[in-house]
Amino acid sequence: MLMILLLTTTVGLGNTDNRHWKLATGEAFHAELVEYDPVQDRAVLRINEEKEATYSLEELSPIDAAWLLEWSKVSLDLDRLATEMKGTFSHHQHQGEYIADYYVYAPSSYTETNNLPMLFLFHPGGKAARYVKRFMMAAEALDLIVVSSDSFYNTGGVWNEKDVAMLACFKELLPTLEKTIRHDPGQLYMGGSSGGALAAYHYSAKVARPWAGIFANGGWIGGPDYYDLPFPPMRIVMVNGHRDPANRCIKGDMAVFVKRGCEVNIFAFEGGHQVPPPEIQLEALEWLIRGDVERTNEH
Repeated sequence: MLMILLLTTTVGLGNTDNRHWKLATGEAFHAELVEYDPVQDRAVLRINEEKEATYSLEELSPIDAAWLLEWSKVSLDLDRLATEMKGTFSHHQHQGEYIADYYVYAPSSYTETNNLPMLFLFHPGGKAARYVKRFMMAAEALDLIVVSSDSFYNTGGVWNEKDVAMLACFKELLPTLEKTIRHDPGQLYMGGSSGGALAAYHYSAKVARPWAGIFANGGWIGGPDYYDLPFPPMRIVMVNGHRDPANRCIKGDMAVFVKRGCEVNIFAFEGGHQVPPPEIQLEALEWLIRGDVERTNEH
């Protein structure tokens, strides 16, 4: 079943870590922002998911310098929001063969019930705390537990030894989450942005659970080499900016999932390869966990 919903909105909190950069010298490249320290005026960029380089604001183009200041402001806004939410944002560390820091937002209703849905999110750069905070408003509104860990990140686009280690880490971490975070085991979801969505897709086929669904933001399966993975039947919501390059993969990926008996819904928002604004998160996640199809067009 395929359903499509097109939404246009202002992008609020739409600042994304992976983007094209230009230096003051005119040199341009694509990189991920690893961190930015406004006090020391130090921005660390990861180029081609491997090489790291450090720049000051003066070394960047005026547009990119302004973008960094906005990124810093968004971080401060999210930190303040975490203290204002009715639910609880917390940090934990899993101890085992794989040590993994993870972050949890438990909505205010968590104290009253053991049957809330739980969503594990993968961030392509391993920025788990910031990522969870970006979903707090939708999680509170939907009574949804959101979890993410720093231990998972993009490794270059082709399955390699780092991916093997991260999969082993997830298989070790997941039982810990299931035991320590009260939730409805029948409502276990995964998701992520960009390579994080790819990880969620792959893990649904490699980690045996009754996966209820996937929230995929600007992601893809990884190409025809991965079309034959044993994806389970589940709900999948694809949430992309209207200028997101990942849109070119939707048709092929959708065909794979529909063939596997999945129910697929596509939400679009005004923007590029970025995290959707809270109102779009709310709409998409509501459909994913509650099956609200009244506002969709079935095809």
